[in-house]
Amino acid sequence: MQQLTGKAVILTGASQGLGAVTAHALAAAGADLVLAARSGDKLTEVAHSLPAGTRVITVRCDVTEASDREALVHAALETFGRVDVLVNNAGIEELCFYAEQDPAVIPQVIETNLIAPMLLARALLPAMLARGSGHIVNIASLAGRTGMPFGAAYSGSKGGLAEWSISLAAELSGSGVAVSVVCPGFVDGTGMFSRKHVDAPKSLGVSHPEEVAQAVLKVLETRKVEVVVNPKPVRLLMALRALSPETALALSRKLGLLDFLKRIARRPGV
Repeated sequence: MQQLTGKAVILTGASQGLGAVTAHALAAAGADLVLAARSGDKLTEVAHSLPAGTRVITVRCDVTEASDREALVHAALETFGRVDVLVNNAGIEELCFYAEQDPAVIPQVIETNLIAPMLLARALLPAMLARGSGHIVNIASLAGRTGMPFGAAYSGSKGGLAEWSISLAAELSGSGVAVSVVCPGFVDGTGMFSRKHVDAPKSLGVSHPEEVAQAVLKVLETRKVEVVVNPKPVRLLMALRALSPETALALSRKLGLLDFLKRIARRPGV
């Protein structure tokens, strides 16, 4: 369905993994694409792999750099005249024992996963509000909705991203501008799965990048505020965490999540 025909979409973190898959899904839906990432060569490869006829530009961009964000927005406006959709997908994931985490990495995680999406949205919102249309989609994580041991900085950044998304969605209600957050669980072929051969607990399961990309299309169509992408039910765990963090922790142990994450945290390079 060409639901995005004529719509200009900025997609960050578009050079590989989930970003590349999402770029294909958006192109198939008819979007005009502005693909952004730090790797210009990989961006070019993704752009060349898109269906013939896709209107696309690539912008080498480190989203944590103000000048790069400004250049990204300028390139999008110069090419397409407007930005209808922002998909904040760029992110850093690191699993480790927090007491052993490199202190320099912690602000990098927060700046990439949380501050950059907030500032990109801030740059684009005035024009969206003036038109009375637009959509901001943030790729968070279940780690930000349930808390993820051995990924404390990552969980904190994604939790902030999810809560900011929900807060902003409420603030902009009735304005014509929507905000959505997509929260995947473990995703095959990306993040830890692309770096090490590991299997997530069967009790939680693994999603595929295509399912997350389809969730992005879903929120763009339905304007739903939050969508969780996971093959097994996790709303109970989310609810338990809100009611009793201790009970949620006990359930996580029973499901094998804590042992799984501890094993990953002990593996170098993850």
